[in-house]
Amino acid sequence: MRNLLPALLLALIVALGSCEKCYDCTKKCGTCTNGNTTVAGCQGDTVLKGFSVEAWKAYYESQGYTCEYNNTTQNVCGKENKEELSSNHYECLTE
Repeated sequence: MRNLLPALLLALIVALGSCEKCYDCTKKCGTCTNGNTTVAGCQGDTVLKGFSVEAWKAYYESQGYTCEYNNTTQNVCGKENKEELSSNHYECLTE
């Protein structure tokens, strides 16, 4: 019985270690409207000209636009999938 316990613990550790972590990933996006004019952009887009979505939104609101966030979200599992989304301006948090 004593020899069985370490084997079971080892099997449990291996099983848990083989599970891929999953992530909730969000790409910050926004839309701003003023009358018939609408501008939209996401973190990393050239339309933001290097600014964050928050700074971009604040600028347009100061110009009389009404802005709202419309973030893009994805749930992925695995380090490679997380890294791919992160390289495309997504912020990923462990589920």
